[in-house]
This record gives sequence, structure tokens and C-alpha cells, in this order.
Amino acid sequence: MLRFAPIFKDHLVLQREKPLHIWGTAPEGSLVTVSIGHVSAAAETVGGRWEAVLPPLPAGGPYTLTATDGETELTLSDVMLGEVWLCGGQSNMELVLRDAARPGELLASCEKSDVRLYHVGKRAFFDEQFYAEEEASTWQLPMQNTCQFWTAIGYLFAQELAKKLGVTIGLVECCCGGTSATAWMSAGNLQSTVAGQKYLADYDKGMAGLTDEEANAAYREYCDYQNAWQERMNAYCLENPRASWEQACAACGENRWPGPHAPMNPLRPHGLYDTMLSRITPFTLRGVLYYQGESDDQRPDDYETLLTCMIREWRHDFHDPALPFLLVQLPMYAENGTAEFVNWAKIRLVQERVARADRHAGLAVIPDCGEFGDIHPKEKRPPAHRLYLQALREVYGLQEEHTTAPLLRCAIPENDGIRLFFETSSPLELRGTEGFEICGADGEWHTAAPSVNEDTLLLTAPEVPHPVHARYAWYNYGAVSLYAQNGLPAAPFNTQ
Repeated sequence: MLRFAPIFKDHLVLQREKPLHIWGTAPEGSLVTVSIGHVSAAAETVGGRWEAVLPPLPAGGPYTLTATDGETELTLSDVMLGEVWLCGGQSNMELVLRDAARPGELLASCEKSDVRLYHVGKRAFFDEQFYAEEEASTWQLPMQNTCQFWTAIGYLFAQELAKKLGVTIGLVECCCGGTSATAWMSAGNLQSTVAGQKYLADYDKGMAGLTDEEANAAYREYCDYQNAWQERMNAYCLENPRASWEQACAACGENRWPGPHAPMNPLRPHGLYDTMLSRITPFTLRGVLYYQGESDDQRPDDYETLLTCMIREWRHDFHDPALPFLLVQLPMYAENGTAEFVNWAKIRLVQERVARADRHAGLAVIPDCGEFGDIHPKEKRPPAHRLYLQALREVYGLQEEHTTAPLLRCAIPENDGIRLFFETSSPLELRGTEGFEICGADGEWHTAAPSVNEDTLLLTAPEVPHPVHARYAWYNYGAVSLYAQNGLPAAPFNTQ
């Protein structure tokens, strides 16, 4: 039977001005012709799958998209050509509008937005429910009863972009809370690096001596417990809003997250690559918004390899070697008792390195957007706006003034201090003096006094007459003192 792939439904948004990959299934050998507007393309069905590539088309619509094999014709209506962005990562990308700050205000105008969204089903294994949910998936129009469950960052980004460009924005939400980058990479890609092999080895160790059925049974038991625990935790926190994490756990019981290794566990290596990402490739995109890294904080030294390899693989799978990736740098966050744990600072540095080494990547810098005890900051407008600014500059070539955050360019010892030079579209300014440190050849760090002049920062400390290294905001959570006059914070740095 002739079918479109599940992502092709009424109200879908196709990417303007790029070749359009349209695919589906049909009887072996069938010749399928796909048409939209005045253009068409044909493809032969091989192995039960066909894929046609339509030529680039300008923004517009609504159109009708058809596919026929000579016997059956499928028709999709209200199809728009605009800009399509994939929203990837973990729970901070997943956080929905109704859970963001001031949801009533955000939702009040949603029906006027020229934004549509497709949810990729969040299931980690193939079963009857997987296929039923996938078949029932839709492209959603912006209404309050639907928008409340949309990614807040993705929607707020798209809302600004639609107004700026004057075209329909399509969002493909493909994210899942708690996931490592390894969940979004293929088994072969993970096996090709030492960093990926560590995660595969952990999974194999957790599965040792268990059948898939036994592991899945243990995971279902965990889910039952964890769901009940979460209900207790929600009720306790409502009644005790100032309680610490330790007090809440003492009252509600053990938090068993992330659960046992099992094929059903969505956090397993390459799991969501297999069941989510692979179901939507090679859908034509303008770019990817990616907010992830929290769940890789136990192995920050491996994250650069993982993130780089993941980006390369996604570009291959989407048939676009120049596919833009706009990364969200992690904000400030710490739980009680973790002041000496600086792995989030290391992840931030990796994210900056990956973005700067890739001419098709950008970085939204948000150290001022974190909360001490909440890994899910509710205010999503600043991250969304900074992604929007990155898109204007890195993707659309709109060189508007003062759209970039200060990024460290180099550091040079100067007399009894060290001068740091920045790439910035606006002069630097200090909003405090905390967070700056320098060290000499002995490697001992000391608090430094900062002063700024245009695009440079001078750091000095009486204990360090001959500094060789400098760092700023080298902590999971702490003060954010260095900004540009355009209001954007500088990215944390460490020259060591």
C-alpha cells in the first residue's frame, strides 16, 4: 500500500529554497510520483521504500502535496513552504510553554503566530503502541490547547523568526529529558570512538546476565515506582516550597532515576537515534536548535568527541553537510553540596569550542539564565532570543548590530597582569567583580581584580606578579559579572 512517512501529514511545513526529500513506503518496484505546485519528481520503490527529491521552491502556500503510484493517490492539504527547525536535546528543550514563566502571557497570542509543530513520539523501542502513536502524529496548528504542550524555547524562537522573515516556521520537536548525547547517536558511531565505547560498555555491564525481557520487566517496575515517587514529590513541594532536596527525598523516599539499563529505557545509548531521529531523516531542515549536555556532566572530557561526532552524523543523515547547529551553552546550576563540582563549567567550555571550530554552528550564551536549585530554569525567553540572534547572524546573514556575546579571543601577559581580548559586537562592561581568577606558573589560582577597556579585560592580583593563565565563572553556579554593553553576557572561559 502506498504511504507517506509519518512526518508527512496535513498542515506540514516544508523547507523553502532547498531540495525537498519526500519519502514513504509502497509495493516493491512501484514508481511513485510526488507533486506540489508546478513541480514533481518520481522515485522507484526499492526494499519497500521510495524517496523522491523535489527541486527548491520559494516560500508560500497553502499547497497540496500528492503522491501516486498509478493506482492510489495520496493528498496532503494546507502545506506551507517556509523555514523548518529541529528542536533537539533534553529536558530544557522539552520544557513546555505551560510550565515556563508567565504561561498565560505566552499563550495569549499564540493563535496569531505563524508557527506549526510536529512532535516526534518519545518511545525508545518498537512495539504496537510505537507504530500507533507514530501513525496518529500530526502537524499541529498554533492554538492554546496545543501550544501549551510545545517546546517553550522552540516556540519563542520561532515566533520571533516568523515575524522577522514573514514566512511560516515549522518546528520538529525531537528531544527527550535526561538524555546523553549518546542516546542520539548510532551504535556504529559510538563504537567508532573511545568516548562512545565507554557508554556502550556501561550499558552492556548493566545488561550482563539478563535477557531483554528480564531487563524490561525491571524497568517497568522502576517506572511504576518512579511515577508514584514523582507524585509524592510534587505534592510535598507544593506544601513545602522552601524545603531542600534532601528534606524532600527524606519525606518522599529514594529517587531511583535514571532507572536500570534496559532496551525500554530511553536513556540507553543509541536508543532514541534508532526510534526517534531515524524516523524523520532525511526531512529537509534549515537547521537544528540543540540544548543538551546536562546528562553528560559525569564525563565532560568525552563530550567534545561525542558532540562533534553527533553533529557530523546528523548532517550525514539529513543529507546536508552544511546543516546549521545552534547550540545552547549550559546556564548556571548547582544542587546543595556540589560547590566544588565544576563539570558544568567544563561542558560549557566544550560547547564553545565545538561551536567555534564549526563554521556552520552558533552558540547561545546564557550563564545569566540559571537557577541554583532548579535544573530547569522557567524563564525561556532569553535563551530563545539568543538562539534567534544566532540564527540571524550565522544562518540568514543578517548582520544586525550588537547581536553577539563576548567570546575570548586570546590572553597576553602584561606587566603584572594578564590582558584578555574578546570577539564582541559591543564594548565590554562589568556588572560586578566576582568570578575572575589568575594563576602563575605554580598553578595556584587567586581572585583577580578586573578592569575593562572596549574589547579587552585586564586582570591583576597582588599574589600573582607574573600571571600565565586566567579564568572566569569557573564554577557550576556563581556570579555573572562580565557583559557586553548590548546586554549579552560573556561566555565563561579558562585559558589553562
